[in-house]
Amino acid sequence: MGAEAKPADEIPMEEEVDSLLEAARYDDLDDLKGLESGGISLDAKDSQGRTALHMAAANGHHGIVEYLISKGVVRRCSPVFTVLQGGGADSVEFICNMALDAMYMFIVVLVVLSDHVLRVFRDLGKDLNALNEEKNSPLHWACLNGHVQVVKTLILAGANVSVLNSHERTPIDEALSRGKMDVIDAINEAVAQVELTQARVS
Repeated sequence: MGAEAKPADEIPMEEEVDSLLEAARYDDLDDLKGLESGGISLDAKDSQGRTALHMAAANGHHGIVEYLISKGVVRRCSPVFTVLQGGGADSVEFICNMALDAMYMFIVVLVVLSDHVLRVFRDLGKDLNALNEEKNSPLHWACLNGHVQVVKTLILAGANVSVLNSHERTPIDEALSRGKMDVIDAINEAVAQVELTQARVS
């Protein structure tokens, strides 16, 4: 018999959060999905502020990272997100026009699928730039440990490459501190790809 889903506003037990982080740490996607279906939020934090994304990124588990992003972490490839990153009056006009065009459809969807829509909106709150107690993001850990593919995926999904941790180091600084030049190349490549996407939208 499957586990019953917990109410959205219920705070997960410490043991459940630890199990979620362990599943991400040891690349156990089936276990992670099982905990998710049991009602554990995929962006739950432990007592040190770590998330499943922290653990997967730190250990180079690209499949887990991709799954977590696919389940609601804000994506840089979203047109609205990309335009907002570019800023400017043209961006505001673009968003307003898009919002007007979509308003009627949005209302219909909200009425017909209100529970589903609210759940999706809640999931979009998952933060791939979440900081632990030392203000390290998942990208900090991926860079520190030299996980090139994870680094690329996080940046393309919207990870902040300039966020400072408690030691006033960016993810790039962490890569440099370990001599991970392949990571630096990956960061430059991913950032260039993001900037090209932004230029095409604007």
